[in-house]
Amino acid sequence: MLHTSISPNIVQAGYQVNVIPSEAEATLDIRALPDENIGAFYELMRKVINDPAIRIVPESRNQRPGAAPSRLDSDAYHAVEAAYKKIYNVITLPQMSTGATDMAFLRAKGMQCYGVGAMVDQEDNAKGFGAHSDQERILEEAIYKHVQFFWEAVTGIAGSRR
Repeated sequence: MLHTSISPNIVQAGYQVNVIPSEAEATLDIRALPDENIGAFYELMRKVINDPAIRIVPESRNQRPGAAPSRLDSDAYHAVEAAYKKIYNVITLPQMSTGATDMAFLRAKGMQCYGVGAMVDQEDNAKGFGAHSDQERILEEAIYKHVQFFWEAVTGIAGSRR
């Protein structure tokens, strides 16, 4: 969440346990920061790998446009901030999400975008369960509170000057 990351999630090589593979292929999940120059990032990867036999082949269907991060001084951000304070009595701490969204396409068009995730899960989170785990769920009371949060945020944004 602090820098562009790479995760080799799919690796294919070999066909038998006692035979060294003649070739291998890895599919990397690259999570880039909003303002990362992805072309320069690929060049840096090539330089670090420093092996002409290794090819980096970007999948065009997964390319997200480069876009500046959303501003923290917009009316929309202040409305979200006020909703967090009112419903959860917490300060707003911006962070980079580890999940993928379509926000990059909207930010590339100049739109300010904010993902919010205020659903509190005090029961399962402490046990190590969370998003995409085999126990992915949220308590009913947390959903009601989250709906209140969204009401406050949306009505705050709708009432803003811009």
